[in-house]
Amino acid sequence: MRQPGVNPSLNRPSGNTVAGNRNLNRDTNRSVNRNLDNNRNVNREVNRDINRNVNVNRTANVNWDRRVNINNVNVNAGWARPGWGVARPWNYGWYGGWSTPTWGWWGARAATWGIATLATASIINNAVNSAISANQTYILVPNSSYQLIFASVVPTSSSVVSFAVTADGGTYQLTADCNAGLLDGRQPQSAAEAELLNAACQVAFGNV
Repeated sequence: MRQPGVNPSLNRPSGNTVAGNRNLNRDTNRSVNRNLDNNRNVNREVNRDINRNVNVNRTANVNWDRRVNINNVNVNAGWARPGWGVARPWNYGWYGGWSTPTWGWWGARAATWGIATLATASIINNAVNSAISANQTYILVPNSSYQLIFASVVPTSSSVVSFAVTADGGTYQLTADCNAGLLDGRQPQSAAEAELLNAACQVAFGNV
């Protein structure tokens, strides 16, 4: 009952206003949640794309775990000079001379890669000659993005050689078994790796 002389409050809450606020909050929350979901989806897609691109563009084998500082690599070996072919202070001349490699794994893998052979001795020898003339410490391995630091080539046995290669902005110490056709103890996983194996073996043991 209203008392005489007392006016009704003008600030009384309105039922419609409360309901409107509830609806507004629901709509706002839905929009925020939708945006969060969209952001999550975008982030997932971006991360997937980044991971795909990293994997596609990577040329260094994930098993190459001996990364080295280029400043610790001998890039000026005494034999790496004009006439390097006869200046090599170890037994050489037996590697190569075939039209296709004789490694046991070659046939099946070459067919998978769609190649018939590897870079010839003359191509690799000329690359080394050109690099020496230009005072350059590496050659670009044919049909790859690898940079073979040719002066780092050092035989560790009569058919195995150690060398440094630059890939993906890093330098790695690897080995090549030139008889068995193994790169760092494994069969090459790509045509580019086979070219790297061949180049290191030619520099070490090939005819010049």
